[in-house]
Amino acid sequence: MKLYSLPKVTFLFIAMSVLLSCNNDEKNNTTTPETQLLGVWQRSDFSSEYDYKLYFNTEGNGYSTEYIAQPDGTAISNLRPFKWSSNTTTLTLDYDDGATNATPFTINAAGQLLASGLGNVPFNKL
Repeated sequence: MKLYSLPKVTFLFIAMSVLLSCNNDEKNNTTTPETQLLGVWQRSDFSSEYDYKLYFNTEGNGYSTEYIAQPDGTAISNLRPFKWSSNTTTLTLDYDDGATNATPFTINAAGQLLASGLGNVPFNKL
């Protein structure tokens, strides 16, 4: 058995190291609309009198919560489950009560969710 010369072994080692350490930066920087939406989003105009949140989970399920304080000191709150899906420009919420809301959406440079079908107020990711 013939031994490899030192320059050949060194070249082979460097070549293999370079090839194995490469990655696809484009693949790592692309995010799908689904991964952008995952998590909890709160309307940016929330206060102690009003709060509205959207919860998006990985199984395509989610829910919205709304809290409205009343002048008499009581409050109204609700939880509304939905199934959700999205493509690059449209967010679709299929509520368990049978209603559907398909709305254009974007995530602006500040990282806020803008969905005209859910109001003209942006949502902040929590």
